[in-house]
Amino acid sequence: MEKFILEKELTKDLKLIKMTSFKDMRGEYIKSYSERDLSSFGINSKFLEDNYLISKKGSVRGLHYQRENPEAKLIRCLEGKIMDIVVDLRENSDTYKNVFKVKLSGGDNLIFSVPEGFAHGFISLTDSIVFYKSSNYYFPQDQYGISIFSSGIALKKIMKEEGIENLIVTPKDSSHIKIEDL
Repeated sequence: MEKFILEKELTKDLKLIKMTSFKDMRGEYIKSYSERDLSSFGINSKFLEDNYLISKKGSVRGLHYQRENPEAKLIRCLEGKIMDIVVDLRENSDTYKNVFKVKLSGGDNLIFSVPEGFAHGFISLTDSIVFYKSSNYYFPQDQYGISIFSSGIALKKIMKEEGIENLIVTPKDSSHIKIEDL
């Protein structure tokens, strides 16, 4: 049995991976990470930290990135539903400044693989719990962001489709630069 299946490739480096499960009378077994197995999809980062986020519906996290200490991430929604959003900030990339969005839900067994060079964040579409692995440590002095209010993100459309009346955004995340101003 394969442990992981490539569900969707948004770019050469941006991938949505499905974790397979084994069920029997005791319950269910899911392998959530294997360096060896994920390397077959070109995911070769060494992950140094695990992070666990509990968010209320309408919460915005990000879109964050580090310039000098870039991070690759593996994101998984454990409970609830989120709209995960990334922006390609790799200047030599064919998808430079492009926005990519993926819905992740608790129980969908999906991992979103985001390589170095992308700004990352999400909107919690319901109360949610998100777990992610990071390939680097957090350096507050190297923290930058892209505004969730950038035109390419289509925030109002997301809010309308998902029934979100109010956003919960920190002043810091509200003040990030817009993609169109890069």
